[in-house]
Amino acid sequence: MLLLAVYVAAGIASIVQGLLMVGLGQHLVADIRLQLFNHIQNLSMAYHDSHKVGDLMSRVANDTDAINSALSNGVIDFVSNILLLGGIMVAMFVLSWQLAIGTLIILPSMIYITSIVNTHSRQAFRSVQRNLGALNATMEENIAGIRVVKAFAREAATIDEFIAINAVNRDVGIKADVIIATLGPMFTTMSTITIAVTAWLGGWLAVRGIVEVGVIATFVIYIMNFFRPMRAISMLYNQLQSAMAGAERIFEVLDERPGIQDVPGALALAHIQGSVKFDHVNFEYTPGKPILIDVNLEAQPGATIALVGPTGAGKTTIISLLSRFYDVTSGAIYVDGQDIRDIQQASLREQLGIVLQDTFLFSATVMENIRYGRAQGAPDATDAEVIAAAKLSNADHFIRLLPNGYQTQVSEQGNNFSQGQRQLLAIARAILADPRILILDEATSIVDTRTEIHIQQALLRLMEGRTAFVIAHRLSTIRKADLVLVVNDHRIIERGTHEELLAQRGFYYNLYMSQYRRVEALAVA
Repeated sequence: MLLLAVYVAAGIASIVQGLLMVGLGQHLVADIRLQLFNHIQNLSMAYHDSHKVGDLMSRVANDTDAINSALSNGVIDFVSNILLLGGIMVAMFVLSWQLAIGTLIILPSMIYITSIVNTHSRQAFRSVQRNLGALNATMEENIAGIRVVKAFAREAATIDEFIAINAVNRDVGIKADVIIATLGPMFTTMSTITIAVTAWLGGWLAVRGIVEVGVIATFVIYIMNFFRPMRAISMLYNQLQSAMAGAERIFEVLDERPGIQDVPGALALAHIQGSVKFDHVNFEYTPGKPILIDVNLEAQPGATIALVGPTGAGKTTIISLLSRFYDVTSGAIYVDGQDIRDIQQASLREQLGIVLQDTFLFSATVMENIRYGRAQGAPDATDAEVIAAAKLSNADHFIRLLPNGYQTQVSEQGNNFSQGQRQLLAIARAILADPRILILDEATSIVDTRTEIHIQQALLRLMEGRTAFVIAHRLSTIRKADLVLVVNDHRIIERGTHEELLAQRGFYYNLYMSQYRRVEALAVA
């Protein structure tokens, strides 16, 4: 009955242990994922520019799973086998210290060989986790770009690319598994050698009456049981190596410091007038390769500033610096006379309404995508406010024609909407934000002329009393801008109103003659 009670208690304890370790592992992994995701959200744009989305996703998902597997399945077994190993060693010394010492002579060699195997296994598992990240990055990139893949009939080439990187991932996985597989035969061989040494030494001691034959037989059983936990510990250690390789990749991200950080005591903007000043601003993405050189501009509250120039001149960079996605290399940017580096980032961006050329929509309803424009911490926009913003952006008409209206689900990246519709929703989102500073980066470049007229009317109403920075190639906005800045070769080379710049017959005049007049002629036609 006592033995039965012991087994029942052991069974219950095992169940409780399993539940506790699974719960512990899942809670820990959830905390790690939350901390990692939170950190990724706060990293600067410069970091995201140089790291693939798929690799970061692999760190959040696969690398944390490796840690969970080690915690849920390995830690208890590892500790249990350590205790079992220690108990066997104690029993061996109690029975015969001479035989115990003779038996354990081989232990240093075994530990040495095991350490070499484990060193190689850790390197192999690092390669496994790294290549798994590259594999996920390739999948994410090609699935996200499936329209381009199909448009250029690149399915076969894409599959070949995946086959190649998948083969590399397979090979490093085989290498890691082969290294682990060597432990089994190695421990079997060592166990056999140790039993032979014990039998020889035991026989020699038995002939001299130092030990009894029964002790020798007991030692043989102990040796067989000794190598089982040793083998299990080594196997579990390799599982921990996989977890450690994943943890290293996780800590690589967590150790990254955001390049853009709020200074201690950074100011919170409650309400601004909207004046903006660039004071001798220089900027480089890569040291030694200037993107902006000595940029000076000043926008009074309510002014509309148009930025024009060839592709790559630095127009979008000016907007990115104002949004503080990056910090200037030298010089300063002021909003209402305050250096933006002394302002809380979130507080600054709450004052900005941004409509980019590449519109991103989330996998949510149309209503929720527009509501996304309301700043965090502010009261959620009501349905009426969302609908009003949609009407102002001329999006209400097509939204009401959708199967579920404002409750229509948006697919990933808004692929179930046309580019023009996505742009209208982005403009509605910016309208709902009610910003003091409006940023339009080619906001109307992909809508038809009729829609553009309605959008321009809405934007003109929106820009009343607000400072607006507009990057555009359409005449209507540029002509009505208070100041047109011509950006070329990383500098502002001309400034003035539309009429003043045309009268100068400089770079802007040539740009107008080569591009804008053609656009105007097409619009008239």
